[in-house]
Amino acid sequence: MSALHVPIGKKSILFFCCTLFCSLFLFTACSTDEDEEPVIPVSYTVLIYMAADNSMDSEVDYTLQELKEGMKRSGGNTVVYLDRAEEAPRLFQITADGEEVALKDYAEENSASAETLARVITETKELVPSETFGLVYWSHSMGWVPSGYSKDTRASAAVQASFPRTRYLGMDLNQASGTSGLTLMEIDEMAAALPDDVAEFMLFDACMMGSVEALYQLRNKCHYFIASPAEVLMEADYDASGMPYSELLPQLFGGKDELAEACQKYYNHYNGMSAKILRSATIALIDAEQLDGLYSTVSSILNNQLSVMQSLDTDGLQVYHRGSLPSVFFDLDDVMKQVSTTAQYQAFETQLEQTVLYKAATEMFASDLTLASYSGLSVYVPLSKWSENTEYLYYFNSLDWSKVYGID
Repeated sequence: MSALHVPIGKKSILFFCCTLFCSLFLFTACSTDEDEEPVIPVSYTVLIYMAADNSMDSEVDYTLQELKEGMKRSGGNTVVYLDRAEEAPRLFQITADGEEVALKDYAEENSASAETLARVITETKELVPSETFGLVYWSHSMGWVPSGYSKDTRASAAVQASFPRTRYLGMDLNQASGTSGLTLMEIDEMAAALPDDVAEFMLFDACMMGSVEALYQLRNKCHYFIASPAEVLMEADYDASGMPYSELLPQLFGGKDELAEACQKYYNHYNGMSAKILRSATIALIDAEQLDGLYSTVSSILNNQLSVMQSLDTDGLQVYHRGSLPSVFFDLDDVMKQVSTTAQYQAFETQLEQTVLYKAATEMFASDLTLASYSGLSVYVPLSKWSENTEYLYYFNSLDWSKVYGID
């Protein structure tokens, strides 16, 4: 998730990943009570992993209320791992009546640890067994960008202002009783810690996780991904805080079609906001099993073409960053169109359609980023100017996707 300040009149709005406000003035995809179908129980457990021992703590109460409302119309099991600021983590289930039932309490621990995540998944499956399991990861993120980013002077100047809230996957400020310090989870660590086929789907309620590099690293962990290549709003006071679970939680207990419906509800929720600045959302449903095919298609185009990408003119490309965030993530389709022959691009488009099962984006993001092109996935452009940065080195040393250039 991400936290950026954008003014609405005299009030500054905090961008990140979760929120609440005046539902009377919003147009959403909620159905009326008369339209509701009977809830059919299913053997399906969804774990909401809330790494909120950071500034995300302000969004927790809103998200929990959204989950409780959503469970009243859901047939599966919702389990929450919650690590808040100033509180020890706990694991609990939300019943169909919207009540919390304690499952396990923990001593203070690092929720931004891949090992902690893997352990909690195992414990959830043991305590609430079911035929199918889904994972929602709720926290701060900036895709796969590593915790050491960045040596660039322009980026360094913005570190204290923006990056501690808008990068990496997960964040924890207190790992043990009486201690404090910032810990961030890396994508390769997450991929290494989780067993293959650990979940039916992985939903990232976090910023910039619709990155082809991040999802490719995790491709064997689930069948489907739901993620946003751009930021996710965080402002509970305006009902614009991450996933609107009261509307879409029931769809998370279904199959591919229901997951696409969940994405549609997310888009509708934000696109229907009364305040234009809040009509800011990107979302995509990705078929994880097609990511190897996408890799092969892109590799056939980019193999031995690293020098071309290092000097690529990115000025006209769709970017997913705003403000002080450096432009490192661009629209995958936009990039491939620029570097492919006609035949290569046609093959790429065919594979992309098989990989991205659903996509939607508002026309603008926060009134200062036009989303003219949108493929559902972002991609890193390893420009030569980044070659000494930790983000560049991490990309080539730790991420499988970087091998599309034919470099071992």
